[in-house]
Amino acid sequence: MLVMVREDMFAHKLTAMYERMGKTNRDIYDVHFFLKNNWPVNKKIIKDRTGMEFDEFLKKNIAKLEQIGDKNILSGMGELLDEKQKDDVKKNLKIDIVFLLKLKAEDEK
Repeated sequence: MLVMVREDMFAHKLTAMYERMGKTNRDIYDVHFFLKNNWPVNKKIIKDRTGMEFDEFLKKNIAKLEQIGDKNILSGMGELLDEKQKDDVKKNLKIDIVFLLKLKAEDEK
């Protein structure tokens, strides 16, 4: 069975998150998982899909994430989580993913 390699999967999910931010926040949850588990990312896919260098792309993602209201963070995934998980996501997901993206950006310097 053919499957996508991790670095390509992560790159596509990052660009999906950027493109659909605020519409389907499931991407935020998935990107958080990839970042937390230190998956590699195919930067060429990011460049090809967005026209941006990876560091610029990360900065734009961080800026967009910081603008999302905590109230809507469960959009597109609330039905997949139990009440405890929903509370955790509402309190921590945005803060955690912004922090992890900033760390990733620092690693790029």
